[in-house]
Amino acid sequence: MKISKKILIYLCIILLFCSCTKKDPLIGTWKFTYVQVNNEADKNKEDEYSSYASYITFSGDNSFLLVDHGQSSPISTSGIPKDSIIETDNDTEVYFGTWSVKDSIIYFETLNHKTRPEFSSKIISMNTRNMKLNFPEQKQVKGIGFKYKKDDYNDVSRSKYNFTTNELNKWRIKNKSKQTKEKIRSKIENALEFSIAFLEYHESENKVATTLYLEPLPFKFYGNGIALKNHYKNEKWNDLFYDEEDASTAYYMLKKSFNNVASIPEEISKSPIKINIFILKETLKDLKSTN
Repeated sequence: MKISKKILIYLCIILLFCSCTKKDPLIGTWKFTYVQVNNEADKNKEDEYSSYASYITFSGDNSFLLVDHGQSSPISTSGIPKDSIIETDNDTEVYFGTWSVKDSIIYFETLNHKTRPEFSSKIISMNTRNMKLNFPEQKQVKGIGFKYKKDDYNDVSRSKYNFTTNELNKWRIKNKSKQTKEKIRSKIENALEFSIAFLEYHESENKVATTLYLEPLPFKFYGNGIALKNHYKNEKWNDLFYDEEDASTAYYMLKKSFNNVASIPEEISKSPIKINIFILKETLKDLKSTN
């Protein structure tokens, strides 16, 4: 019996080792920490990127979400301008699509970037906890290393709340033609379904949810609830629709359902993330019930 137990333990260790080695080390969520320059001439870049924020979630199904926040960006430089027409205080872009790796180069194929649907980054160095990337396509950041630290080791594609799927991020694609009210409603529903999945994933994993991923939803998230932004202060959300008429239809459709949300249940009143999930779910339920 003692021998069989040892064999069983060894088999379990081998299976665990094999399952770990099969997982691509990129899979998970990475948080930008700082830039590393190679020469004195680029020292000013350290200050330039001091307020920059970036997160990349690589999923095992090869979908991704990339958050790009700040006036300075290795992605949205003058060579790859940001999609927003008007600069706002919250200068954030969130890209989604598919990723692949070949010869230490990560290839991003975005589905919601109008001006440049593809870009790449070179892996300079990497281990299970830290990664340094270079963006060789951008002359403005040539020779500068962007350091990322792993923030979440999980593969979100294995979660029932997989928020990186293309299906849940279709709302991020700008409409190319006039839409019926039904299609506008469907786009809003898709955006709400994404935000609910995102928050439920972080609640289930007991992790802090970075609300930059929820841009450009017309919401402000607080510890005690959600506020709907003013319609004319939502340029990036409005720009997802074909024209101002469709954007206005979408906003007032969303506002009506948002205002119909019931009171927060007492049992969740002390949990910020549960409150926000409740509000979004109630808004979605009301929107779906509207004829």
